Amino acid sequence: MINKVILLGRLGKDPLIKHLDNGRVVANVTLATNDYYTKDGQRMESTEWHNLELWDNHAKMAEKYMRKGNVLYVEGKIRTDKYTDSEGNEKQIKKIRVLQMQMMGGMNRQENDEGFEERSSGSSQGGYEQEQRTYNNNDDYRHEPNDPEEDKLPF
Repeated sequence: MINKVILLGRLGKDPLIKHLDNGRVVANVTLATNDYYTKDGQRMESTEWHNLELWDNHAKMAEKYMRKGNVLYVEGKIRTDKYTDSEGNEKQIKKIRVLQMQMMGGMNRQENDEGFEERSSGSSQGGYEQEQRTYNNNDDYRHEPNDPEEDKLPF
């Protein structure tokens, strides 16, 4: 059986980081993905929100580099947590346990006070980001060139 999720979206807020007593670190992040379709001749957009859970080295990377609005590519698996609310009702929440992630550096743009776009990290040449942060569950952190065509994605 396969339980695999692949997402590319924007962070909805800064990561929530928790340092646990046993030395482990966990980060919770919300990720927005967009879906486009046509209805009655009009282009429509639908946004889906995903709860991501990152552990240990992934969580440390999130704490150090991730901010609201950053574009993030993740691979992971769906997990269901069950809990009882304050009224005694059993509830479930679905989340994505991230196994591999990659920050999409060329897509992380912010406007400065004068309305000009600035890169949130790295250097630029010819208007495109020169690096991406890649991090997977093998503790492998490397820089790779960015594809300028990625900036043309609709989200």
